[in-house]
Amino acid sequence: MSGSDETTNQRRTEQGFTLIEVLIVTTIIGILVSIVLVSLLNAFERSKQRATMADMRTISKAIETYSTDTGHYPASGQTMTQLANLLVPYQTSVLPVQDAWRHDYSYTADNNGNYSLESYGKDGVDGPEINYANRFNFDLNIIVSDGTFTASPEP
Repeated sequence: MSGSDETTNQRRTEQGFTLIEVLIVTTIIGILVSIVLVSLLNAFERSKQRATMADMRTISKAIETYSTDTGHYPASGQTMTQLANLLVPYQTSVLPVQDAWRHDYSYTADNNGNYSLESYGKDGVDGPEINYANRFNFDLNIIVSDGTFTASPEP
């Protein structure tokens, strides 16, 4: 009889996790992973937004330098590649022609001495402008006019 008592005691001490315990732990891990994944993707898009703004500042400074030297802004209707080639002497590094989402910037100038540089955001489609309140909507336009951001996610 003592042999059967030992096997009964061994069975009681060797019990593992129940199915419900495993499911609860798996569910909690799944929820945590989904929260981290969403935050990580948002951080990637935010970094692209910041990189686009930095590139737009660089292009804007080159346009301002060009204007100082020539007395006017580059003509409107040029592609970004043409504009970048025109601004080469006024910039020490290569000017980007696309934003961080790999869409071409849009440059326009008028006869009154004003210019505008736009990034159409993640979707690459001209649409509403971004502001601080909707800064996490990465499809909205970022705009630099005459060297100043008129539509940006920063206050």
